[in-house]
Amino acid sequence: MKKWTTALSMSVVTLGLLANPAMTDASVMTKEERVPIYVAMNDEQVTKEQLIQVLKTKLPEMFSTYSNSDFQMTSMSFHYADDLTTRYELMFQKKVNKQTESGSVTFKGDNLEIENFYFVPANIKDALFPGKVSEEQARKVAEDFVKKVSASTNYILGNEVPSYYNSRLITEPITYTYSFTPTEKNIPISDQTIMVTVLGDGKIQYYTQMNTMQKRMSFEDATNIASKEAAVKKMKEQLNLTLQYSIDYEPASSKPTVKLVYLPDPNIIGLHATSNKWATYTGKVDALTGQTALRPLSTTQLKTPAPITVEEAKAIAKQLVERQSDTSKFTIDSAYEHDMNDHPIISISYSYHYKNATHSSSIEFNKKTGELISYSDYFGHFPASEEQAEAAAPQLAKEKVIAAAEEYVKQLAPTSVHEYATTQFEPTYDKDAKVHYVSFPRIKDGLIVNGDNLSVSIDDEGQLKSFYRYPVSIEEWPKRDSVISAEEAKKLFADALGVKLVYNTLQNEQGKYELVYIPTVNGQDFYQIDANSGKIYNGSAQTEGVKISHPTAEKELNYLIQAGAIDVKDSNAFNADVAITQGQALNTLIKSISYFYEDYYAYRQEQPSASFEQINSEHPYFKVVETATRLGILNPAEDELNIDQKVTNEQLAVWYIRVLGLEQAAKHSEIYQLTIKDAADVDPAKLGYVALSHVLGLQKSEQSMFLPKKEVTYAQLSKSIIELAYEIAEKRSSGTYYY
Repeated sequence: MKKWTTALSMSVVTLGLLANPAMTDASVMTKEERVPIYVAMNDEQVTKEQLIQVLKTKLPEMFSTYSNSDFQMTSMSFHYADDLTTRYELMFQKKVNKQTESGSVTFKGDNLEIENFYFVPANIKDALFPGKVSEEQARKVAEDFVKKVSASTNYILGNEVPSYYNSRLITEPITYTYSFTPTEKNIPISDQTIMVTVLGDGKIQYYTQMNTMQKRMSFEDATNIASKEAAVKKMKEQLNLTLQYSIDYEPASSKPTVKLVYLPDPNIIGLHATSNKWATYTGKVDALTGQTALRPLSTTQLKTPAPITVEEAKAIAKQLVERQSDTSKFTIDSAYEHDMNDHPIISISYSYHYKNATHSSSIEFNKKTGELISYSDYFGHFPASEEQAEAAAPQLAKEKVIAAAEEYVKQLAPTSVHEYATTQFEPTYDKDAKVHYVSFPRIKDGLIVNGDNLSVSIDDEGQLKSFYRYPVSIEEWPKRDSVISAEEAKKLFADALGVKLVYNTLQNEQGKYELVYIPTVNGQDFYQIDANSGKIYNGSAQTEGVKISHPTAEKELNYLIQAGAIDVKDSNAFNADVAITQGQALNTLIKSISYFYEDYYAYRQEQPSASFEQINSEHPYFKVVETATRLGILNPAEDELNIDQKVTNEQLAVWYIRVLGLEQAAKHSEIYQLTIKDAADVDPAKLGYVALSHVLGLQKSEQSMFLPKKEVTYAQLSKSIIELAYEIAEKRSSGTYYY
């Protein structure tokens, strides 16, 4: 057995995050993402026919017409380090009306329970706006599906039911996502979740069971527990709030934003319902202490940032990962550079070949600083032999775990180590994987940065098993001089405070679910108190934008407004029947068909040269115009763009046909015969565009008149842009559209 050491001798896995009961907090605790361990199947395991039979029995309406040749089974089964239950994967693919629908299913255990399901329909047109089913109807579809495939019969619907996203593109299907929480004696099991996504046409798109409960778990008896009223009273009296920075991302922006918020201490889960002790991430305690002072891992940088090359990154990766062993082979598969949140990253992809299994992943470095971004030791997740199991080191003391973790951070992140504080909590331990997890919160001006942390895992020999941090660049931090006081925040918190009784697995109580009252605010589990405005925000609730009324295009207009494609500040001042400019039309079109970011060019050291001389980098529509040019909607060599001029039906036809990739066909104007009465009014150079737009139904004629010179309104644009989305869906299904 090797003696305890902090030597760099290791190998990769990304990290997931435990959730703070008040708000998902990436600065608190971490838990390793479950890494599948693939094993070649033998003749004694299940067959493809058995999996097909289970699928057709549970979902006959979906698969009764499928033949066995429409399915393909993977040649390898898999399990996890912390869950040895065997899983099997089955893929399916079938032609429907000359188009292909496909998907995959994961089965687990001896009963071949469906754990994951993913479906890609042959055609998504019916799922596009406005869809065929309402949110309520979709919820019923989700509930029925869970009843058919889930082994659990006791579950409740999550209290926050999200609909389609606010930033939804018109070219993407409407989706409704629902979460279900399994229960024990009608009490929710907090770390167990079933997620279901339903498409706008009522078809199931996605189903998964998350954090499946192990058979060995037991549940605390729900007798002699404190009342909800007593739990609320104690929380109001003793639960303190801390001022924190909170990182978030605004819709249609890749740039992170930061605000100051008040939240309960991140170590607190809630109140243990039977002992009346405080449940924390480090165990149960009788009383809450004041906030622990944040101590930086280092007062200064330990090394000046120094850029590295791809070849240097390869050498470091090999040093970190390669194992000198006759039973495995380490290979660097590729190395490339890319950007992550405006940080230049070098990513090294590699593989382990071990007996009859292959494992692949990557190691990432910050090119500018040479620091490690992500790393994990896959080798340690391979099944151990009996000799290895007998020789396993005893559980490492927490003091040595923390010391080792801190030393690795200093070695692998020396230029930014001073931005992180010592861990506030005891390490968590996965006794199956024999790995300790330590999280170091990022700090700024003595406050935790909620949503940013550095995560490390250490094995029982003191070796590094994983290292992860997401690179976040913050340009502007909010000032603390205008925040409400802690007393004001606590009053707001107390007035909205409630509790929910859940089963939770607590630290040092492995194998047992205990009863915990978790705090809720305004009935929600996830919340923040904005320290500047004093408003309470629900972290998972969708914000509903302005809504307007209109006699013929109300649904379409409101959909585009909610999606951020049409900007409306005041519904009373907005008139959808007034002609709009080319700039306004382009803005709506770009935001409807692509993920347009206002700050797309914000981080570039050199701004791109203006495609149109009159629309320079200072112009408010510069980014819209450049995006339209990049997508081929505008052509600087041919177009005379007048951004403030009203857009016409004729001009809109040109943009639509370019979006569809039909410009070359449109340029052959001599082959078209327009059936509209005002064909003579069409610019000869645009005749092909108008003909195609008209015949495809993108722009409707009025009494057989196309009215090419007529100025377009938001109402008319919203109707035609939905038709454009339908045509894009048709072309995607046929494989002729590649946006």
